[in-house]
Amino acid sequence: MKRLCTLALIVSSLQAEDWAQFRGSNGSGISSSKNVPAEFSADKNIAWKARLGDGVGSAIVKNGVVFATGMAGDGKVALQAFDAATGAPKWKSEFDTGTLPRITPPNSHASSTPTTDGERVYVHFSTIGLLAFDFATGKELWRYSMPRPAYLMDWGAASSAIVHDGMVIFCQDDDLAPFLVAVDAKTGKERWKTLRKDMLAGYAVPVICKGDIVVAGSGKMKGYDPATGAEKWTCNTLLRTIMTSPVVQDDIIYIAVQSYGDATRTLKHALLEWLDTNQDKILARDETPKEFHERFDASDKNKNGLIDPDEIDTAFQSPDNMAAGGNIIQAIRGGGKGDVTKTHLLWNLDPKTPSNIASPLVYNGRLHLVKSGGMSSCYDIKDGKTLWDRSRLGNFGDYFASPVAADGKIYIAGKNGFVVVLEDGPELKVLGKNDIGEEIIATPSIADGRLYIRTRENLFCVAAGGAQSGLAENTSQPSAGEISLQPVSKSRLWNGYTGNAMGQESWTEDELDQRLQQLKKLGYTSIAVPKNVAPFTPIRVDGDTAGRKAFRGAKTFGNPDAAAVTARFREKAAKLGFEVVTAEPIVVSVLPKNDFRDEKALSELVTPMCGEGVAERLWLGFQEIDKANQLIAQNDPKLGFPAPEMLVRHLHATGPVPEWLTQVKTHFQNAMNEMYRANTRAREGSRSFTLYNAKRLEFTFHFVNAIESLHKAHDPALRAESLEAAMESVYNSLNSYSDVARDSSDLGAIALLNEYGYRALRKVVKGEK
Repeated sequence: MKRLCTLALIVSSLQAEDWAQFRGSNGSGISSSKNVPAEFSADKNIAWKARLGDGVGSAIVKNGVVFATGMAGDGKVALQAFDAATGAPKWKSEFDTGTLPRITPPNSHASSTPTTDGERVYVHFSTIGLLAFDFATGKELWRYSMPRPAYLMDWGAASSAIVHDGMVIFCQDDDLAPFLVAVDAKTGKERWKTLRKDMLAGYAVPVICKGDIVVAGSGKMKGYDPATGAEKWTCNTLLRTIMTSPVVQDDIIYIAVQSYGDATRTLKHALLEWLDTNQDKILARDETPKEFHERFDASDKNKNGLIDPDEIDTAFQSPDNMAAGGNIIQAIRGGGKGDVTKTHLLWNLDPKTPSNIASPLVYNGRLHLVKSGGMSSCYDIKDGKTLWDRSRLGNFGDYFASPVAADGKIYIAGKNGFVVVLEDGPELKVLGKNDIGEEIIATPSIADGRLYIRTRENLFCVAAGGAQSGLAENTSQPSAGEISLQPVSKSRLWNGYTGNAMGQESWTEDELDQRLQQLKKLGYTSIAVPKNVAPFTPIRVDGDTAGRKAFRGAKTFGNPDAAAVTARFREKAAKLGFEVVTAEPIVVSVLPKNDFRDEKALSELVTPMCGEGVAERLWLGFQEIDKANQLIAQNDPKLGFPAPEMLVRHLHATGPVPEWLTQVKTHFQNAMNEMYRANTRAREGSRSFTLYNAKRLEFTFHFVNAIESLHKAHDPALRAESLEAAMESVYNSLNSYSDVARDSSDLGAIALLNEYGYRALRKVVKGEK
């Protein structure tokens, strides 16, 4: 008998641990793994790395096999399988996507996390529905067609399926026709489908509690009968927009949500802020996505082609569920019948700690949260008692991934590619901050002592004793994105040299060739080139560099061939008929400016590309930029010029924040809002232009916000807090800029602002600490 028990233990230890859906078993985010490393990097404790393609869905693990999705070129997406221990490819199945819908960054079309039962692997794709593949071979077995989800704000799909009791269960909460569906796992045949008519767009993954399928949605947590799909109970305590998923422990459901706005902000306020592009407080039919026109017509009671103020409240939000914004952390007892709002809500908090994206983690009696800025909070699950509140993790930026845990450690992945590891306990203790080197949106996965990190393009397997080096590094000059057309200026002379990394001194030969073709097309006749062009000193862009994703893994940003490239540029320009003149470089500001003569010139460029109504919003934004720049010219002309003291000099300011600076910030914020409205209005395929302008204004808003914080730092009582706020604002500004960096001038601006701004502030903070 003793021998049999020993054999059973050996067999058990050889069985692979599973993480078979989003956040593992029942979406808990907890693994029983031991010896998961607390220290790692892109080349330390890495067992293997695999290329996936663009995506934000997590990896899953079952029976020693890892599965993950990624975009595989134009019009295709791939599901891939790898050996969990070695990374050896097992199979790859590609399928056509059809015409892809609009989405909002940082989302990806490959956004859904697969799930598996060990016989088949299931995945959702927005243009198709649910698909099943053979676990061993990757052969497609069936498809279940579903209507494309539709989002008023163009967020795009991001929901994931689960497997339960022989069924694949998927919740499609969109703004048009939300539903919960169960299909047979073997055949793909529909078992049942339950409409969720009172829901708005959301991404909560279903969980199982006391035998019920539990789904969080707008205003309500609901429990469904898994056999029939019938609604069994509802707890009407949630908020308007639910992007986080609940977790279950001991038959209690825990959820933490941030929904933009306060308790009065129903959907109509968001519609009027972002879809009402002409800001007349009335929604016109052509201001809404075409998928919603039928719904629009039904809501237009007086048939005047408008959603009037007396119609908008319930035009797209159910009158039976007018949930609004706010912040909540709740514990809800599972099970019951009917409306359990008054009987099953165990405790409810209204703090400022929840994220609108990252789900909570319940681990060893504590509920952990993380939100943008690297703010960690923790609560006792018995009564909601605060253990710590918005404490800094030492890693700025956005957080889209949810925390996961194993072996007494909690792993928190930031968008910037750093993974912070906490020690599980009643007090915050950071064990490490690990740089994986690539953007992370997806939630990490844990199985068999290994941590799987799905970055924007790749899958890393972190394991103790993994390869210390040998993985390929990108040390080359990053290739630039598409250079957007610039409008014709009043002068026909072009001078793109700035004397630093922001100018054509940083450009590759290919970029300069493109620029010559653009200048020819736009009617320029002369090109200015300095007499001597010398390479600028390379700037470090690795490690804790704000906006480093724009550099695609390069360690430094530089252009050692600047002189030779410029000489060839001069020759090519002359051959194309340009008059080449000698002129000194022109130092430029990092802040945006208005290059358009008037609205007509803007419209002539933008309207054919983006559609009607876009130029109008852009022009309003550019006018706000003009007002801001006029104030800057009058009060601090060097405000946006890159120089070693460009930010820290504001630490010497005395007195309150200057009124003109507050006005500048307001003008840039107004410009940003107009640019985002223009982006909403722009037709699909033309948004790179509008999004570039919107993100550049987002960068500018954060940049001025940092200067405002530095002006406050002269007050000893506020100094530490203000310095931290300034550093975070600069970090956020450069991350926004990096989202749309399109050429080497943009990369140069980001590099210089790190050198002269972010790192300079870090030195000040470090010195004072």
